[in-house]
Formats: sequence, structure tokens, C-alpha cells
Amino acid sequence: MQTNPETAKLYFPVEIPAEQNMRFAAHFFPATTNRRRVLQVLIHGNSYDHRYWNAATVNGEDYSYIAYMADRGYDLLAVDLPGVGESDKPNGHAVTLNAVSSAISAMVSSLKKPDAIQGLSFDHVALIGHSMGAAIAIHAEARAPSADSLIVTATGFFPGRPKSAWAPGAREALLAAPYATVAKESRVNFYHLPQADPQVVFHDNETMRCSTPSGLWADCISLQDDPNAGFAEVRCPVLIQLGEYDPILPAKFIYQERAIYRGSSAVTVHAIHDIGHSFNLHRNRHQGWERISDYLLGHVA
Repeated sequence: MQTNPETAKLYFPVEIPAEQNMRFAAHFFPATTNRRRVLQVLIHGNSYDHRYWNAATVNGEDYSYIAYMADRGYDLLAVDLPGVGESDKPNGHAVTLNAVSSAISAMVSSLKKPDAIQGLSFDHVALIGHSMGAAIAIHAEARAPSADSLIVTATGFFPGRPKSAWAPGAREALLAAPYATVAKESRVNFYHLPQADPQVVFHDNETMRCSTPSGLWADCISLQDDPNAGFAEVRCPVLIQLGEYDPILPAKFIYQERAIYRGSSAVTVHAIHDIGHSFNLHRNRHQGWERISDYLLGHVA
């Protein structure tokens, strides 16, 4: 099983209460052809690390978003959130949304400086999140604007959204530990199974499943119902992608979701048909990928 090889691993500081010298990792993947001077900064969601964006080839199908975008001229930087993957692992209860979003904003600002990575400079830096990673990206951009565009996938905050599918007390039990781990059987709900290869689901659960700092997850849960969350403070262009069968926020609510970004200079919405929550791991993943590429090209132009 092949993934797109990185060429550099970078580390950025994050201030965690009662912890010293904490850093999170980010993996750089350069464009492989016709470099466009556009950097995509990728933030994974709950129960993943950066490999959500660089998944393996299974049954001859390449599930790497990074390989797809690098082949279209984009540079990419895929983050391991604090406590996850190759990042430092502080007390998980101490990892807060404020700390992580502040660190992400500072990182994006540093990437906009000349010669930011390996002597490269970028004309456009897009902050792209999946699920919980999208919530972190939104929070970061609302409080300390740094990105040129914000791309939100597979999450939403429209007040009329469906209620959580978690049984009463189930998440609370997971969050009692410093690091919370979603059970394999629960992660199957990330898929719209008619568009999922069973071997990909198995591979996901056996090799990609990660624990998440409980403090960060708890803060992101609270963010969904916070009337002062700050979505209206986002000023840059925003792209929202919602999946038809995503239980977090189905695509049928996409126009209601668009309305909460009242301060954005432009909000674009894509309803992704016949797909579940983990967009990148479905057979029909390319419909979302193509539209992200077209969106970025339009904004850079």
C-alpha cells in the first residue's frame, strides 16, 4: 500500500497549560508538477491523524487526497494535531481548543512569509479542515485571521441540525480518560456503505484509528452550540462541503449552514452526493476533490 512521500517534517509550538515546550508536527508534500504557489494546510478530524489526507492504495484505488492534489500542482502541509500522530503528547485533558486554534493561526501566518518551507513562497494559503479539524480551522480563522481562504468539510453548526447520534453518556464516558478512542464499530458510521470498499473500512479501523485529546474534543463539542462561536467573524472566502449521508450535518442543510457565515467576503457551498462522513475514503471521493481544486484555482486567478 503506497502513500505520497513527504519531503519535510516541521514542528510548531503550541502552548498547553502546565506543559513545557510542546510542539505539533506537520508533514510537507510538494507539488509534483506545474507548481501553482498555492499551499493547502490540512487539519484532520477526530480519531485520525494526518494520514486521513494521505490514505493508502487499496484494491488498486488510490485514496490519497495529497497525491491527487500534488499531481495538480498544489503544495500541501498536513498537520498532526497536538497529542496525535508524531506530535508531542501532553495531558489530553489540558489540550484546549483555544490553545490549538491559536497555534494553527500562528503557523499559517508563518507560512505566508517568504521562503517559508524549503525556500518556497506561496501566493495563497488555504486552511482546510475535516470534521473536528474544520471546527478548529473555523475557530482559528475567526479569532486570528491568517488564511487566504477557508475550506470546511463534513461538519456544521446550523442550530437546526440533527441531534447527536451518540447514546446518552457514551461520549462522556470516553472523555473521562485523557485520550478518547472511538470504537471501531462506531467508526463504521463514518461511511455511506454503498460507496465504501469493505477493505477500506477495515484498513481505516486497523491502521488509521487514533486517540484524540479529550480536552480538545470536549471543547469542539461545546463549540457546536455556542452562540458566540464566531462564525460571523470569519472574513475570508469560505467553501463548505457537506455529504448527502453525513450524520453530522447532511447536505440538505447546506444553505442554512451557509447563512451563519455572515461576515465572509464570499461563501460557496457544495452538496456532495451519495457520500458519508469520511469523504476521502469513499469510492466517489473525487467529486469533492475536483471541486476543491476548481475552487482554489478560481480564487487564485
